Amino acid sequence: MDTAAITITGCTILPMTGRGEVIEAGHVTVVDGTIVAVDKGAAPAREGETRIDGRGKVLMPGLVNAHTHLYQVLLRAVWEDMPFLDWLERIYGVARVLNPEHAAAGTLLGCLENLKGGVTTVCEHNFLNPGPECAVATVDAMGESGLRGVFARTIMDTGEIVPECTRETPQTAFTRIEDLMARHRVNGAPEAPRRLTFRTGPNTPPINASPDLLREIRRFADHHSIGISAHVAESASVVEVTRRTLDRAGVVEHLKDCGIPGEDAIFAHSVHLSPDEVRHLAETRTAVSHNPVSNMMLGDGIAPVVEMLAAGVRVGLGTDGAASNHGQDLFETMKAASLLQKVKHQDAGVIDPYSVLRMATVDGAAALGLGSVCGTVEAGKRADLILLDVEKPHFQPVNDLVSQLVHCAKATDVDTVVADGEVLMRERRCTRLDEEGVVRRAQAARRDLMERMPAA
Repeated sequence: MDTAAITITGCTILPMTGRGEVIEAGHVTVVDGTIVAVDKGAAPAREGETRIDGRGKVLMPGLVNAHTHLYQVLLRAVWEDMPFLDWLERIYGVARVLNPEHAAAGTLLGCLENLKGGVTTVCEHNFLNPGPECAVATVDAMGESGLRGVFARTIMDTGEIVPECTRETPQTAFTRIEDLMARHRVNGAPEAPRRLTFRTGPNTPPINASPDLLREIRRFADHHSIGISAHVAESASVVEVTRRTLDRAGVVEHLKDCGIPGEDAIFAHSVHLSPDEVRHLAETRTAVSHNPVSNMMLGDGIAPVVEMLAAGVRVGLGTDGAASNHGQDLFETMKAASLLQKVKHQDAGVIDPYSVLRMATVDGAAALGLGSVCGTVEAGKRADLILLDVEKPHFQPVNDLVSQLVHCAKATDVDTVVADGEVLMRERRCTRLDEEGVVRRAQAARRDLMERMPAA
């Protein structure tokens, strides 16, 4: 796909650069993947450019899915209605039969679903590693999709429910991560913007990560200047394990002992936090991925999002994996995030739509260390953009654009997706991925995976 020059014209632009900032009948011009103009009115023609008619549509930043497990689309609706740790044991058990084809096929389908729902950046929290091949297959599939990817290759070294095949010593895990990063950092000039960045982390401390591992992870991340991703205080049962085995009041308090919080860290879920722990996240500039649909489906509880935002914590939004969500729809996630806080606080005005939309764009990008790259529509940023058709019955008439994007928009309203200046979908047709082929491949992988799984 030629990414040299793209101009999108006649659209309503929601740049997410400030409250109330909307450009009617405007245009955005992209050259070599970078936004060079955002303005009202018609755009001058450029020789050889791709010109996209945006009339009747809203142009906004691509959405940022700050936490998911892409391959889990193969596990939609397989395990439901059970206690968190029992459900988690079954998820971990998949590692005994998971192979690279399962990982690749599931990841591609997960990327396709994210793409068709307007996501341009996805953070894959990778934790089932029976060998290095599954991670390699996952990263390759993410690259094939064209999405901007953050690959968080996390580590487990202990835990009663953790299969032996996924337990690693720090040195084994770090060598595999270094090999993976070296393999994917050979393409392109060193200064060229890349669609793929790396993180590491403990998977779900403390139930599968020892204190020694935590300290080693912090040293490794600092040495390689990469970020950290971790499941944190997702369930009350994890907090109880922390209190019983470590004599710490909460998971964040435990992680603080080992130096894990920091500006380069993102903590997924963060449901069960004390006020002191929220303050510590703010003081250390640790980010959070809020995953409300997954938290509801697993019965985990409601994260203190309003309290975190008030304290200054950067909060992004994630779908989590389809094994605990059944989907990868970030528009659904935005609506759930908004309504849950209103219910929790019994206050309809406790959170406003613009704050929620920021979590899915600006704040999600910042939480993943990509704030200078994407998350807004402004000159100098990479072109991660989506066009939404807002002339559909469920969106009309438009009285409050931002509120309706959060509460009315659907993934199927996304018409066009541009990632890093490349048009990945136009008029709902993918330009890179063979949609039918991706689905068929995932169906075959799912059948094979289920046949290999032992009977419950």
